[in-house]
Amino acid sequence: MKYFNNVNTVDELKRQYKTLAFKHHPDRGGNVEDMQAINAEYDIIFERVKNIHETADGKQYTKEQAANAPDDFRKIIDAIITFDCTIELCGKWLWVFGAYAYRQQLKELGFFWCSSKKAWAWAQDPKNNKYRLTLDEIRRLHGSEIIKEEEKRRLQAAV
Repeated sequence: MKYFNNVNTVDELKRQYKTLAFKHHPDRGGNVEDMQAINAEYDIIFERVKNIHETADGKQYTKEQAANAPDDFRKIIDAIITFDCTIELCGKWLWVFGAYAYRQQLKELGFFWCSSKKAWAWAQDPKNNKYRLTLDEIRRLHGSEIIKEEEKRRLQAAV
């Protein structure tokens, strides 16, 4: 590799990329060809080290990707699709509104009540949430897709 040296973890790759970008980015006096070559090398190395990380004290560990995430979402949605509620997908989170009657089933499926958003939430890895965003901010950041509207709302809209 021409630009990256001795990269063994994602963290090392990101550190070196940041340094190279500051030096070679066209907006900072570099040229486009060098930056394109750096980006191409980054992509190649990233595929090799994308699951290898390091701790604060420099030890390496492997973090496997959750290959069954789509299956988990499908399983959860299949379990709640018949509930009389609104189901919304925002990023990697499922939000369920108006499902008070189904609270026990939701708890059993791994949902938890989020009082600030007045909704039930589910994510494959909910511990990764370090930001306290409003639901509108989450929608703006990650997009939103209504999977199922509450039956009552549809009936009221039809009248």
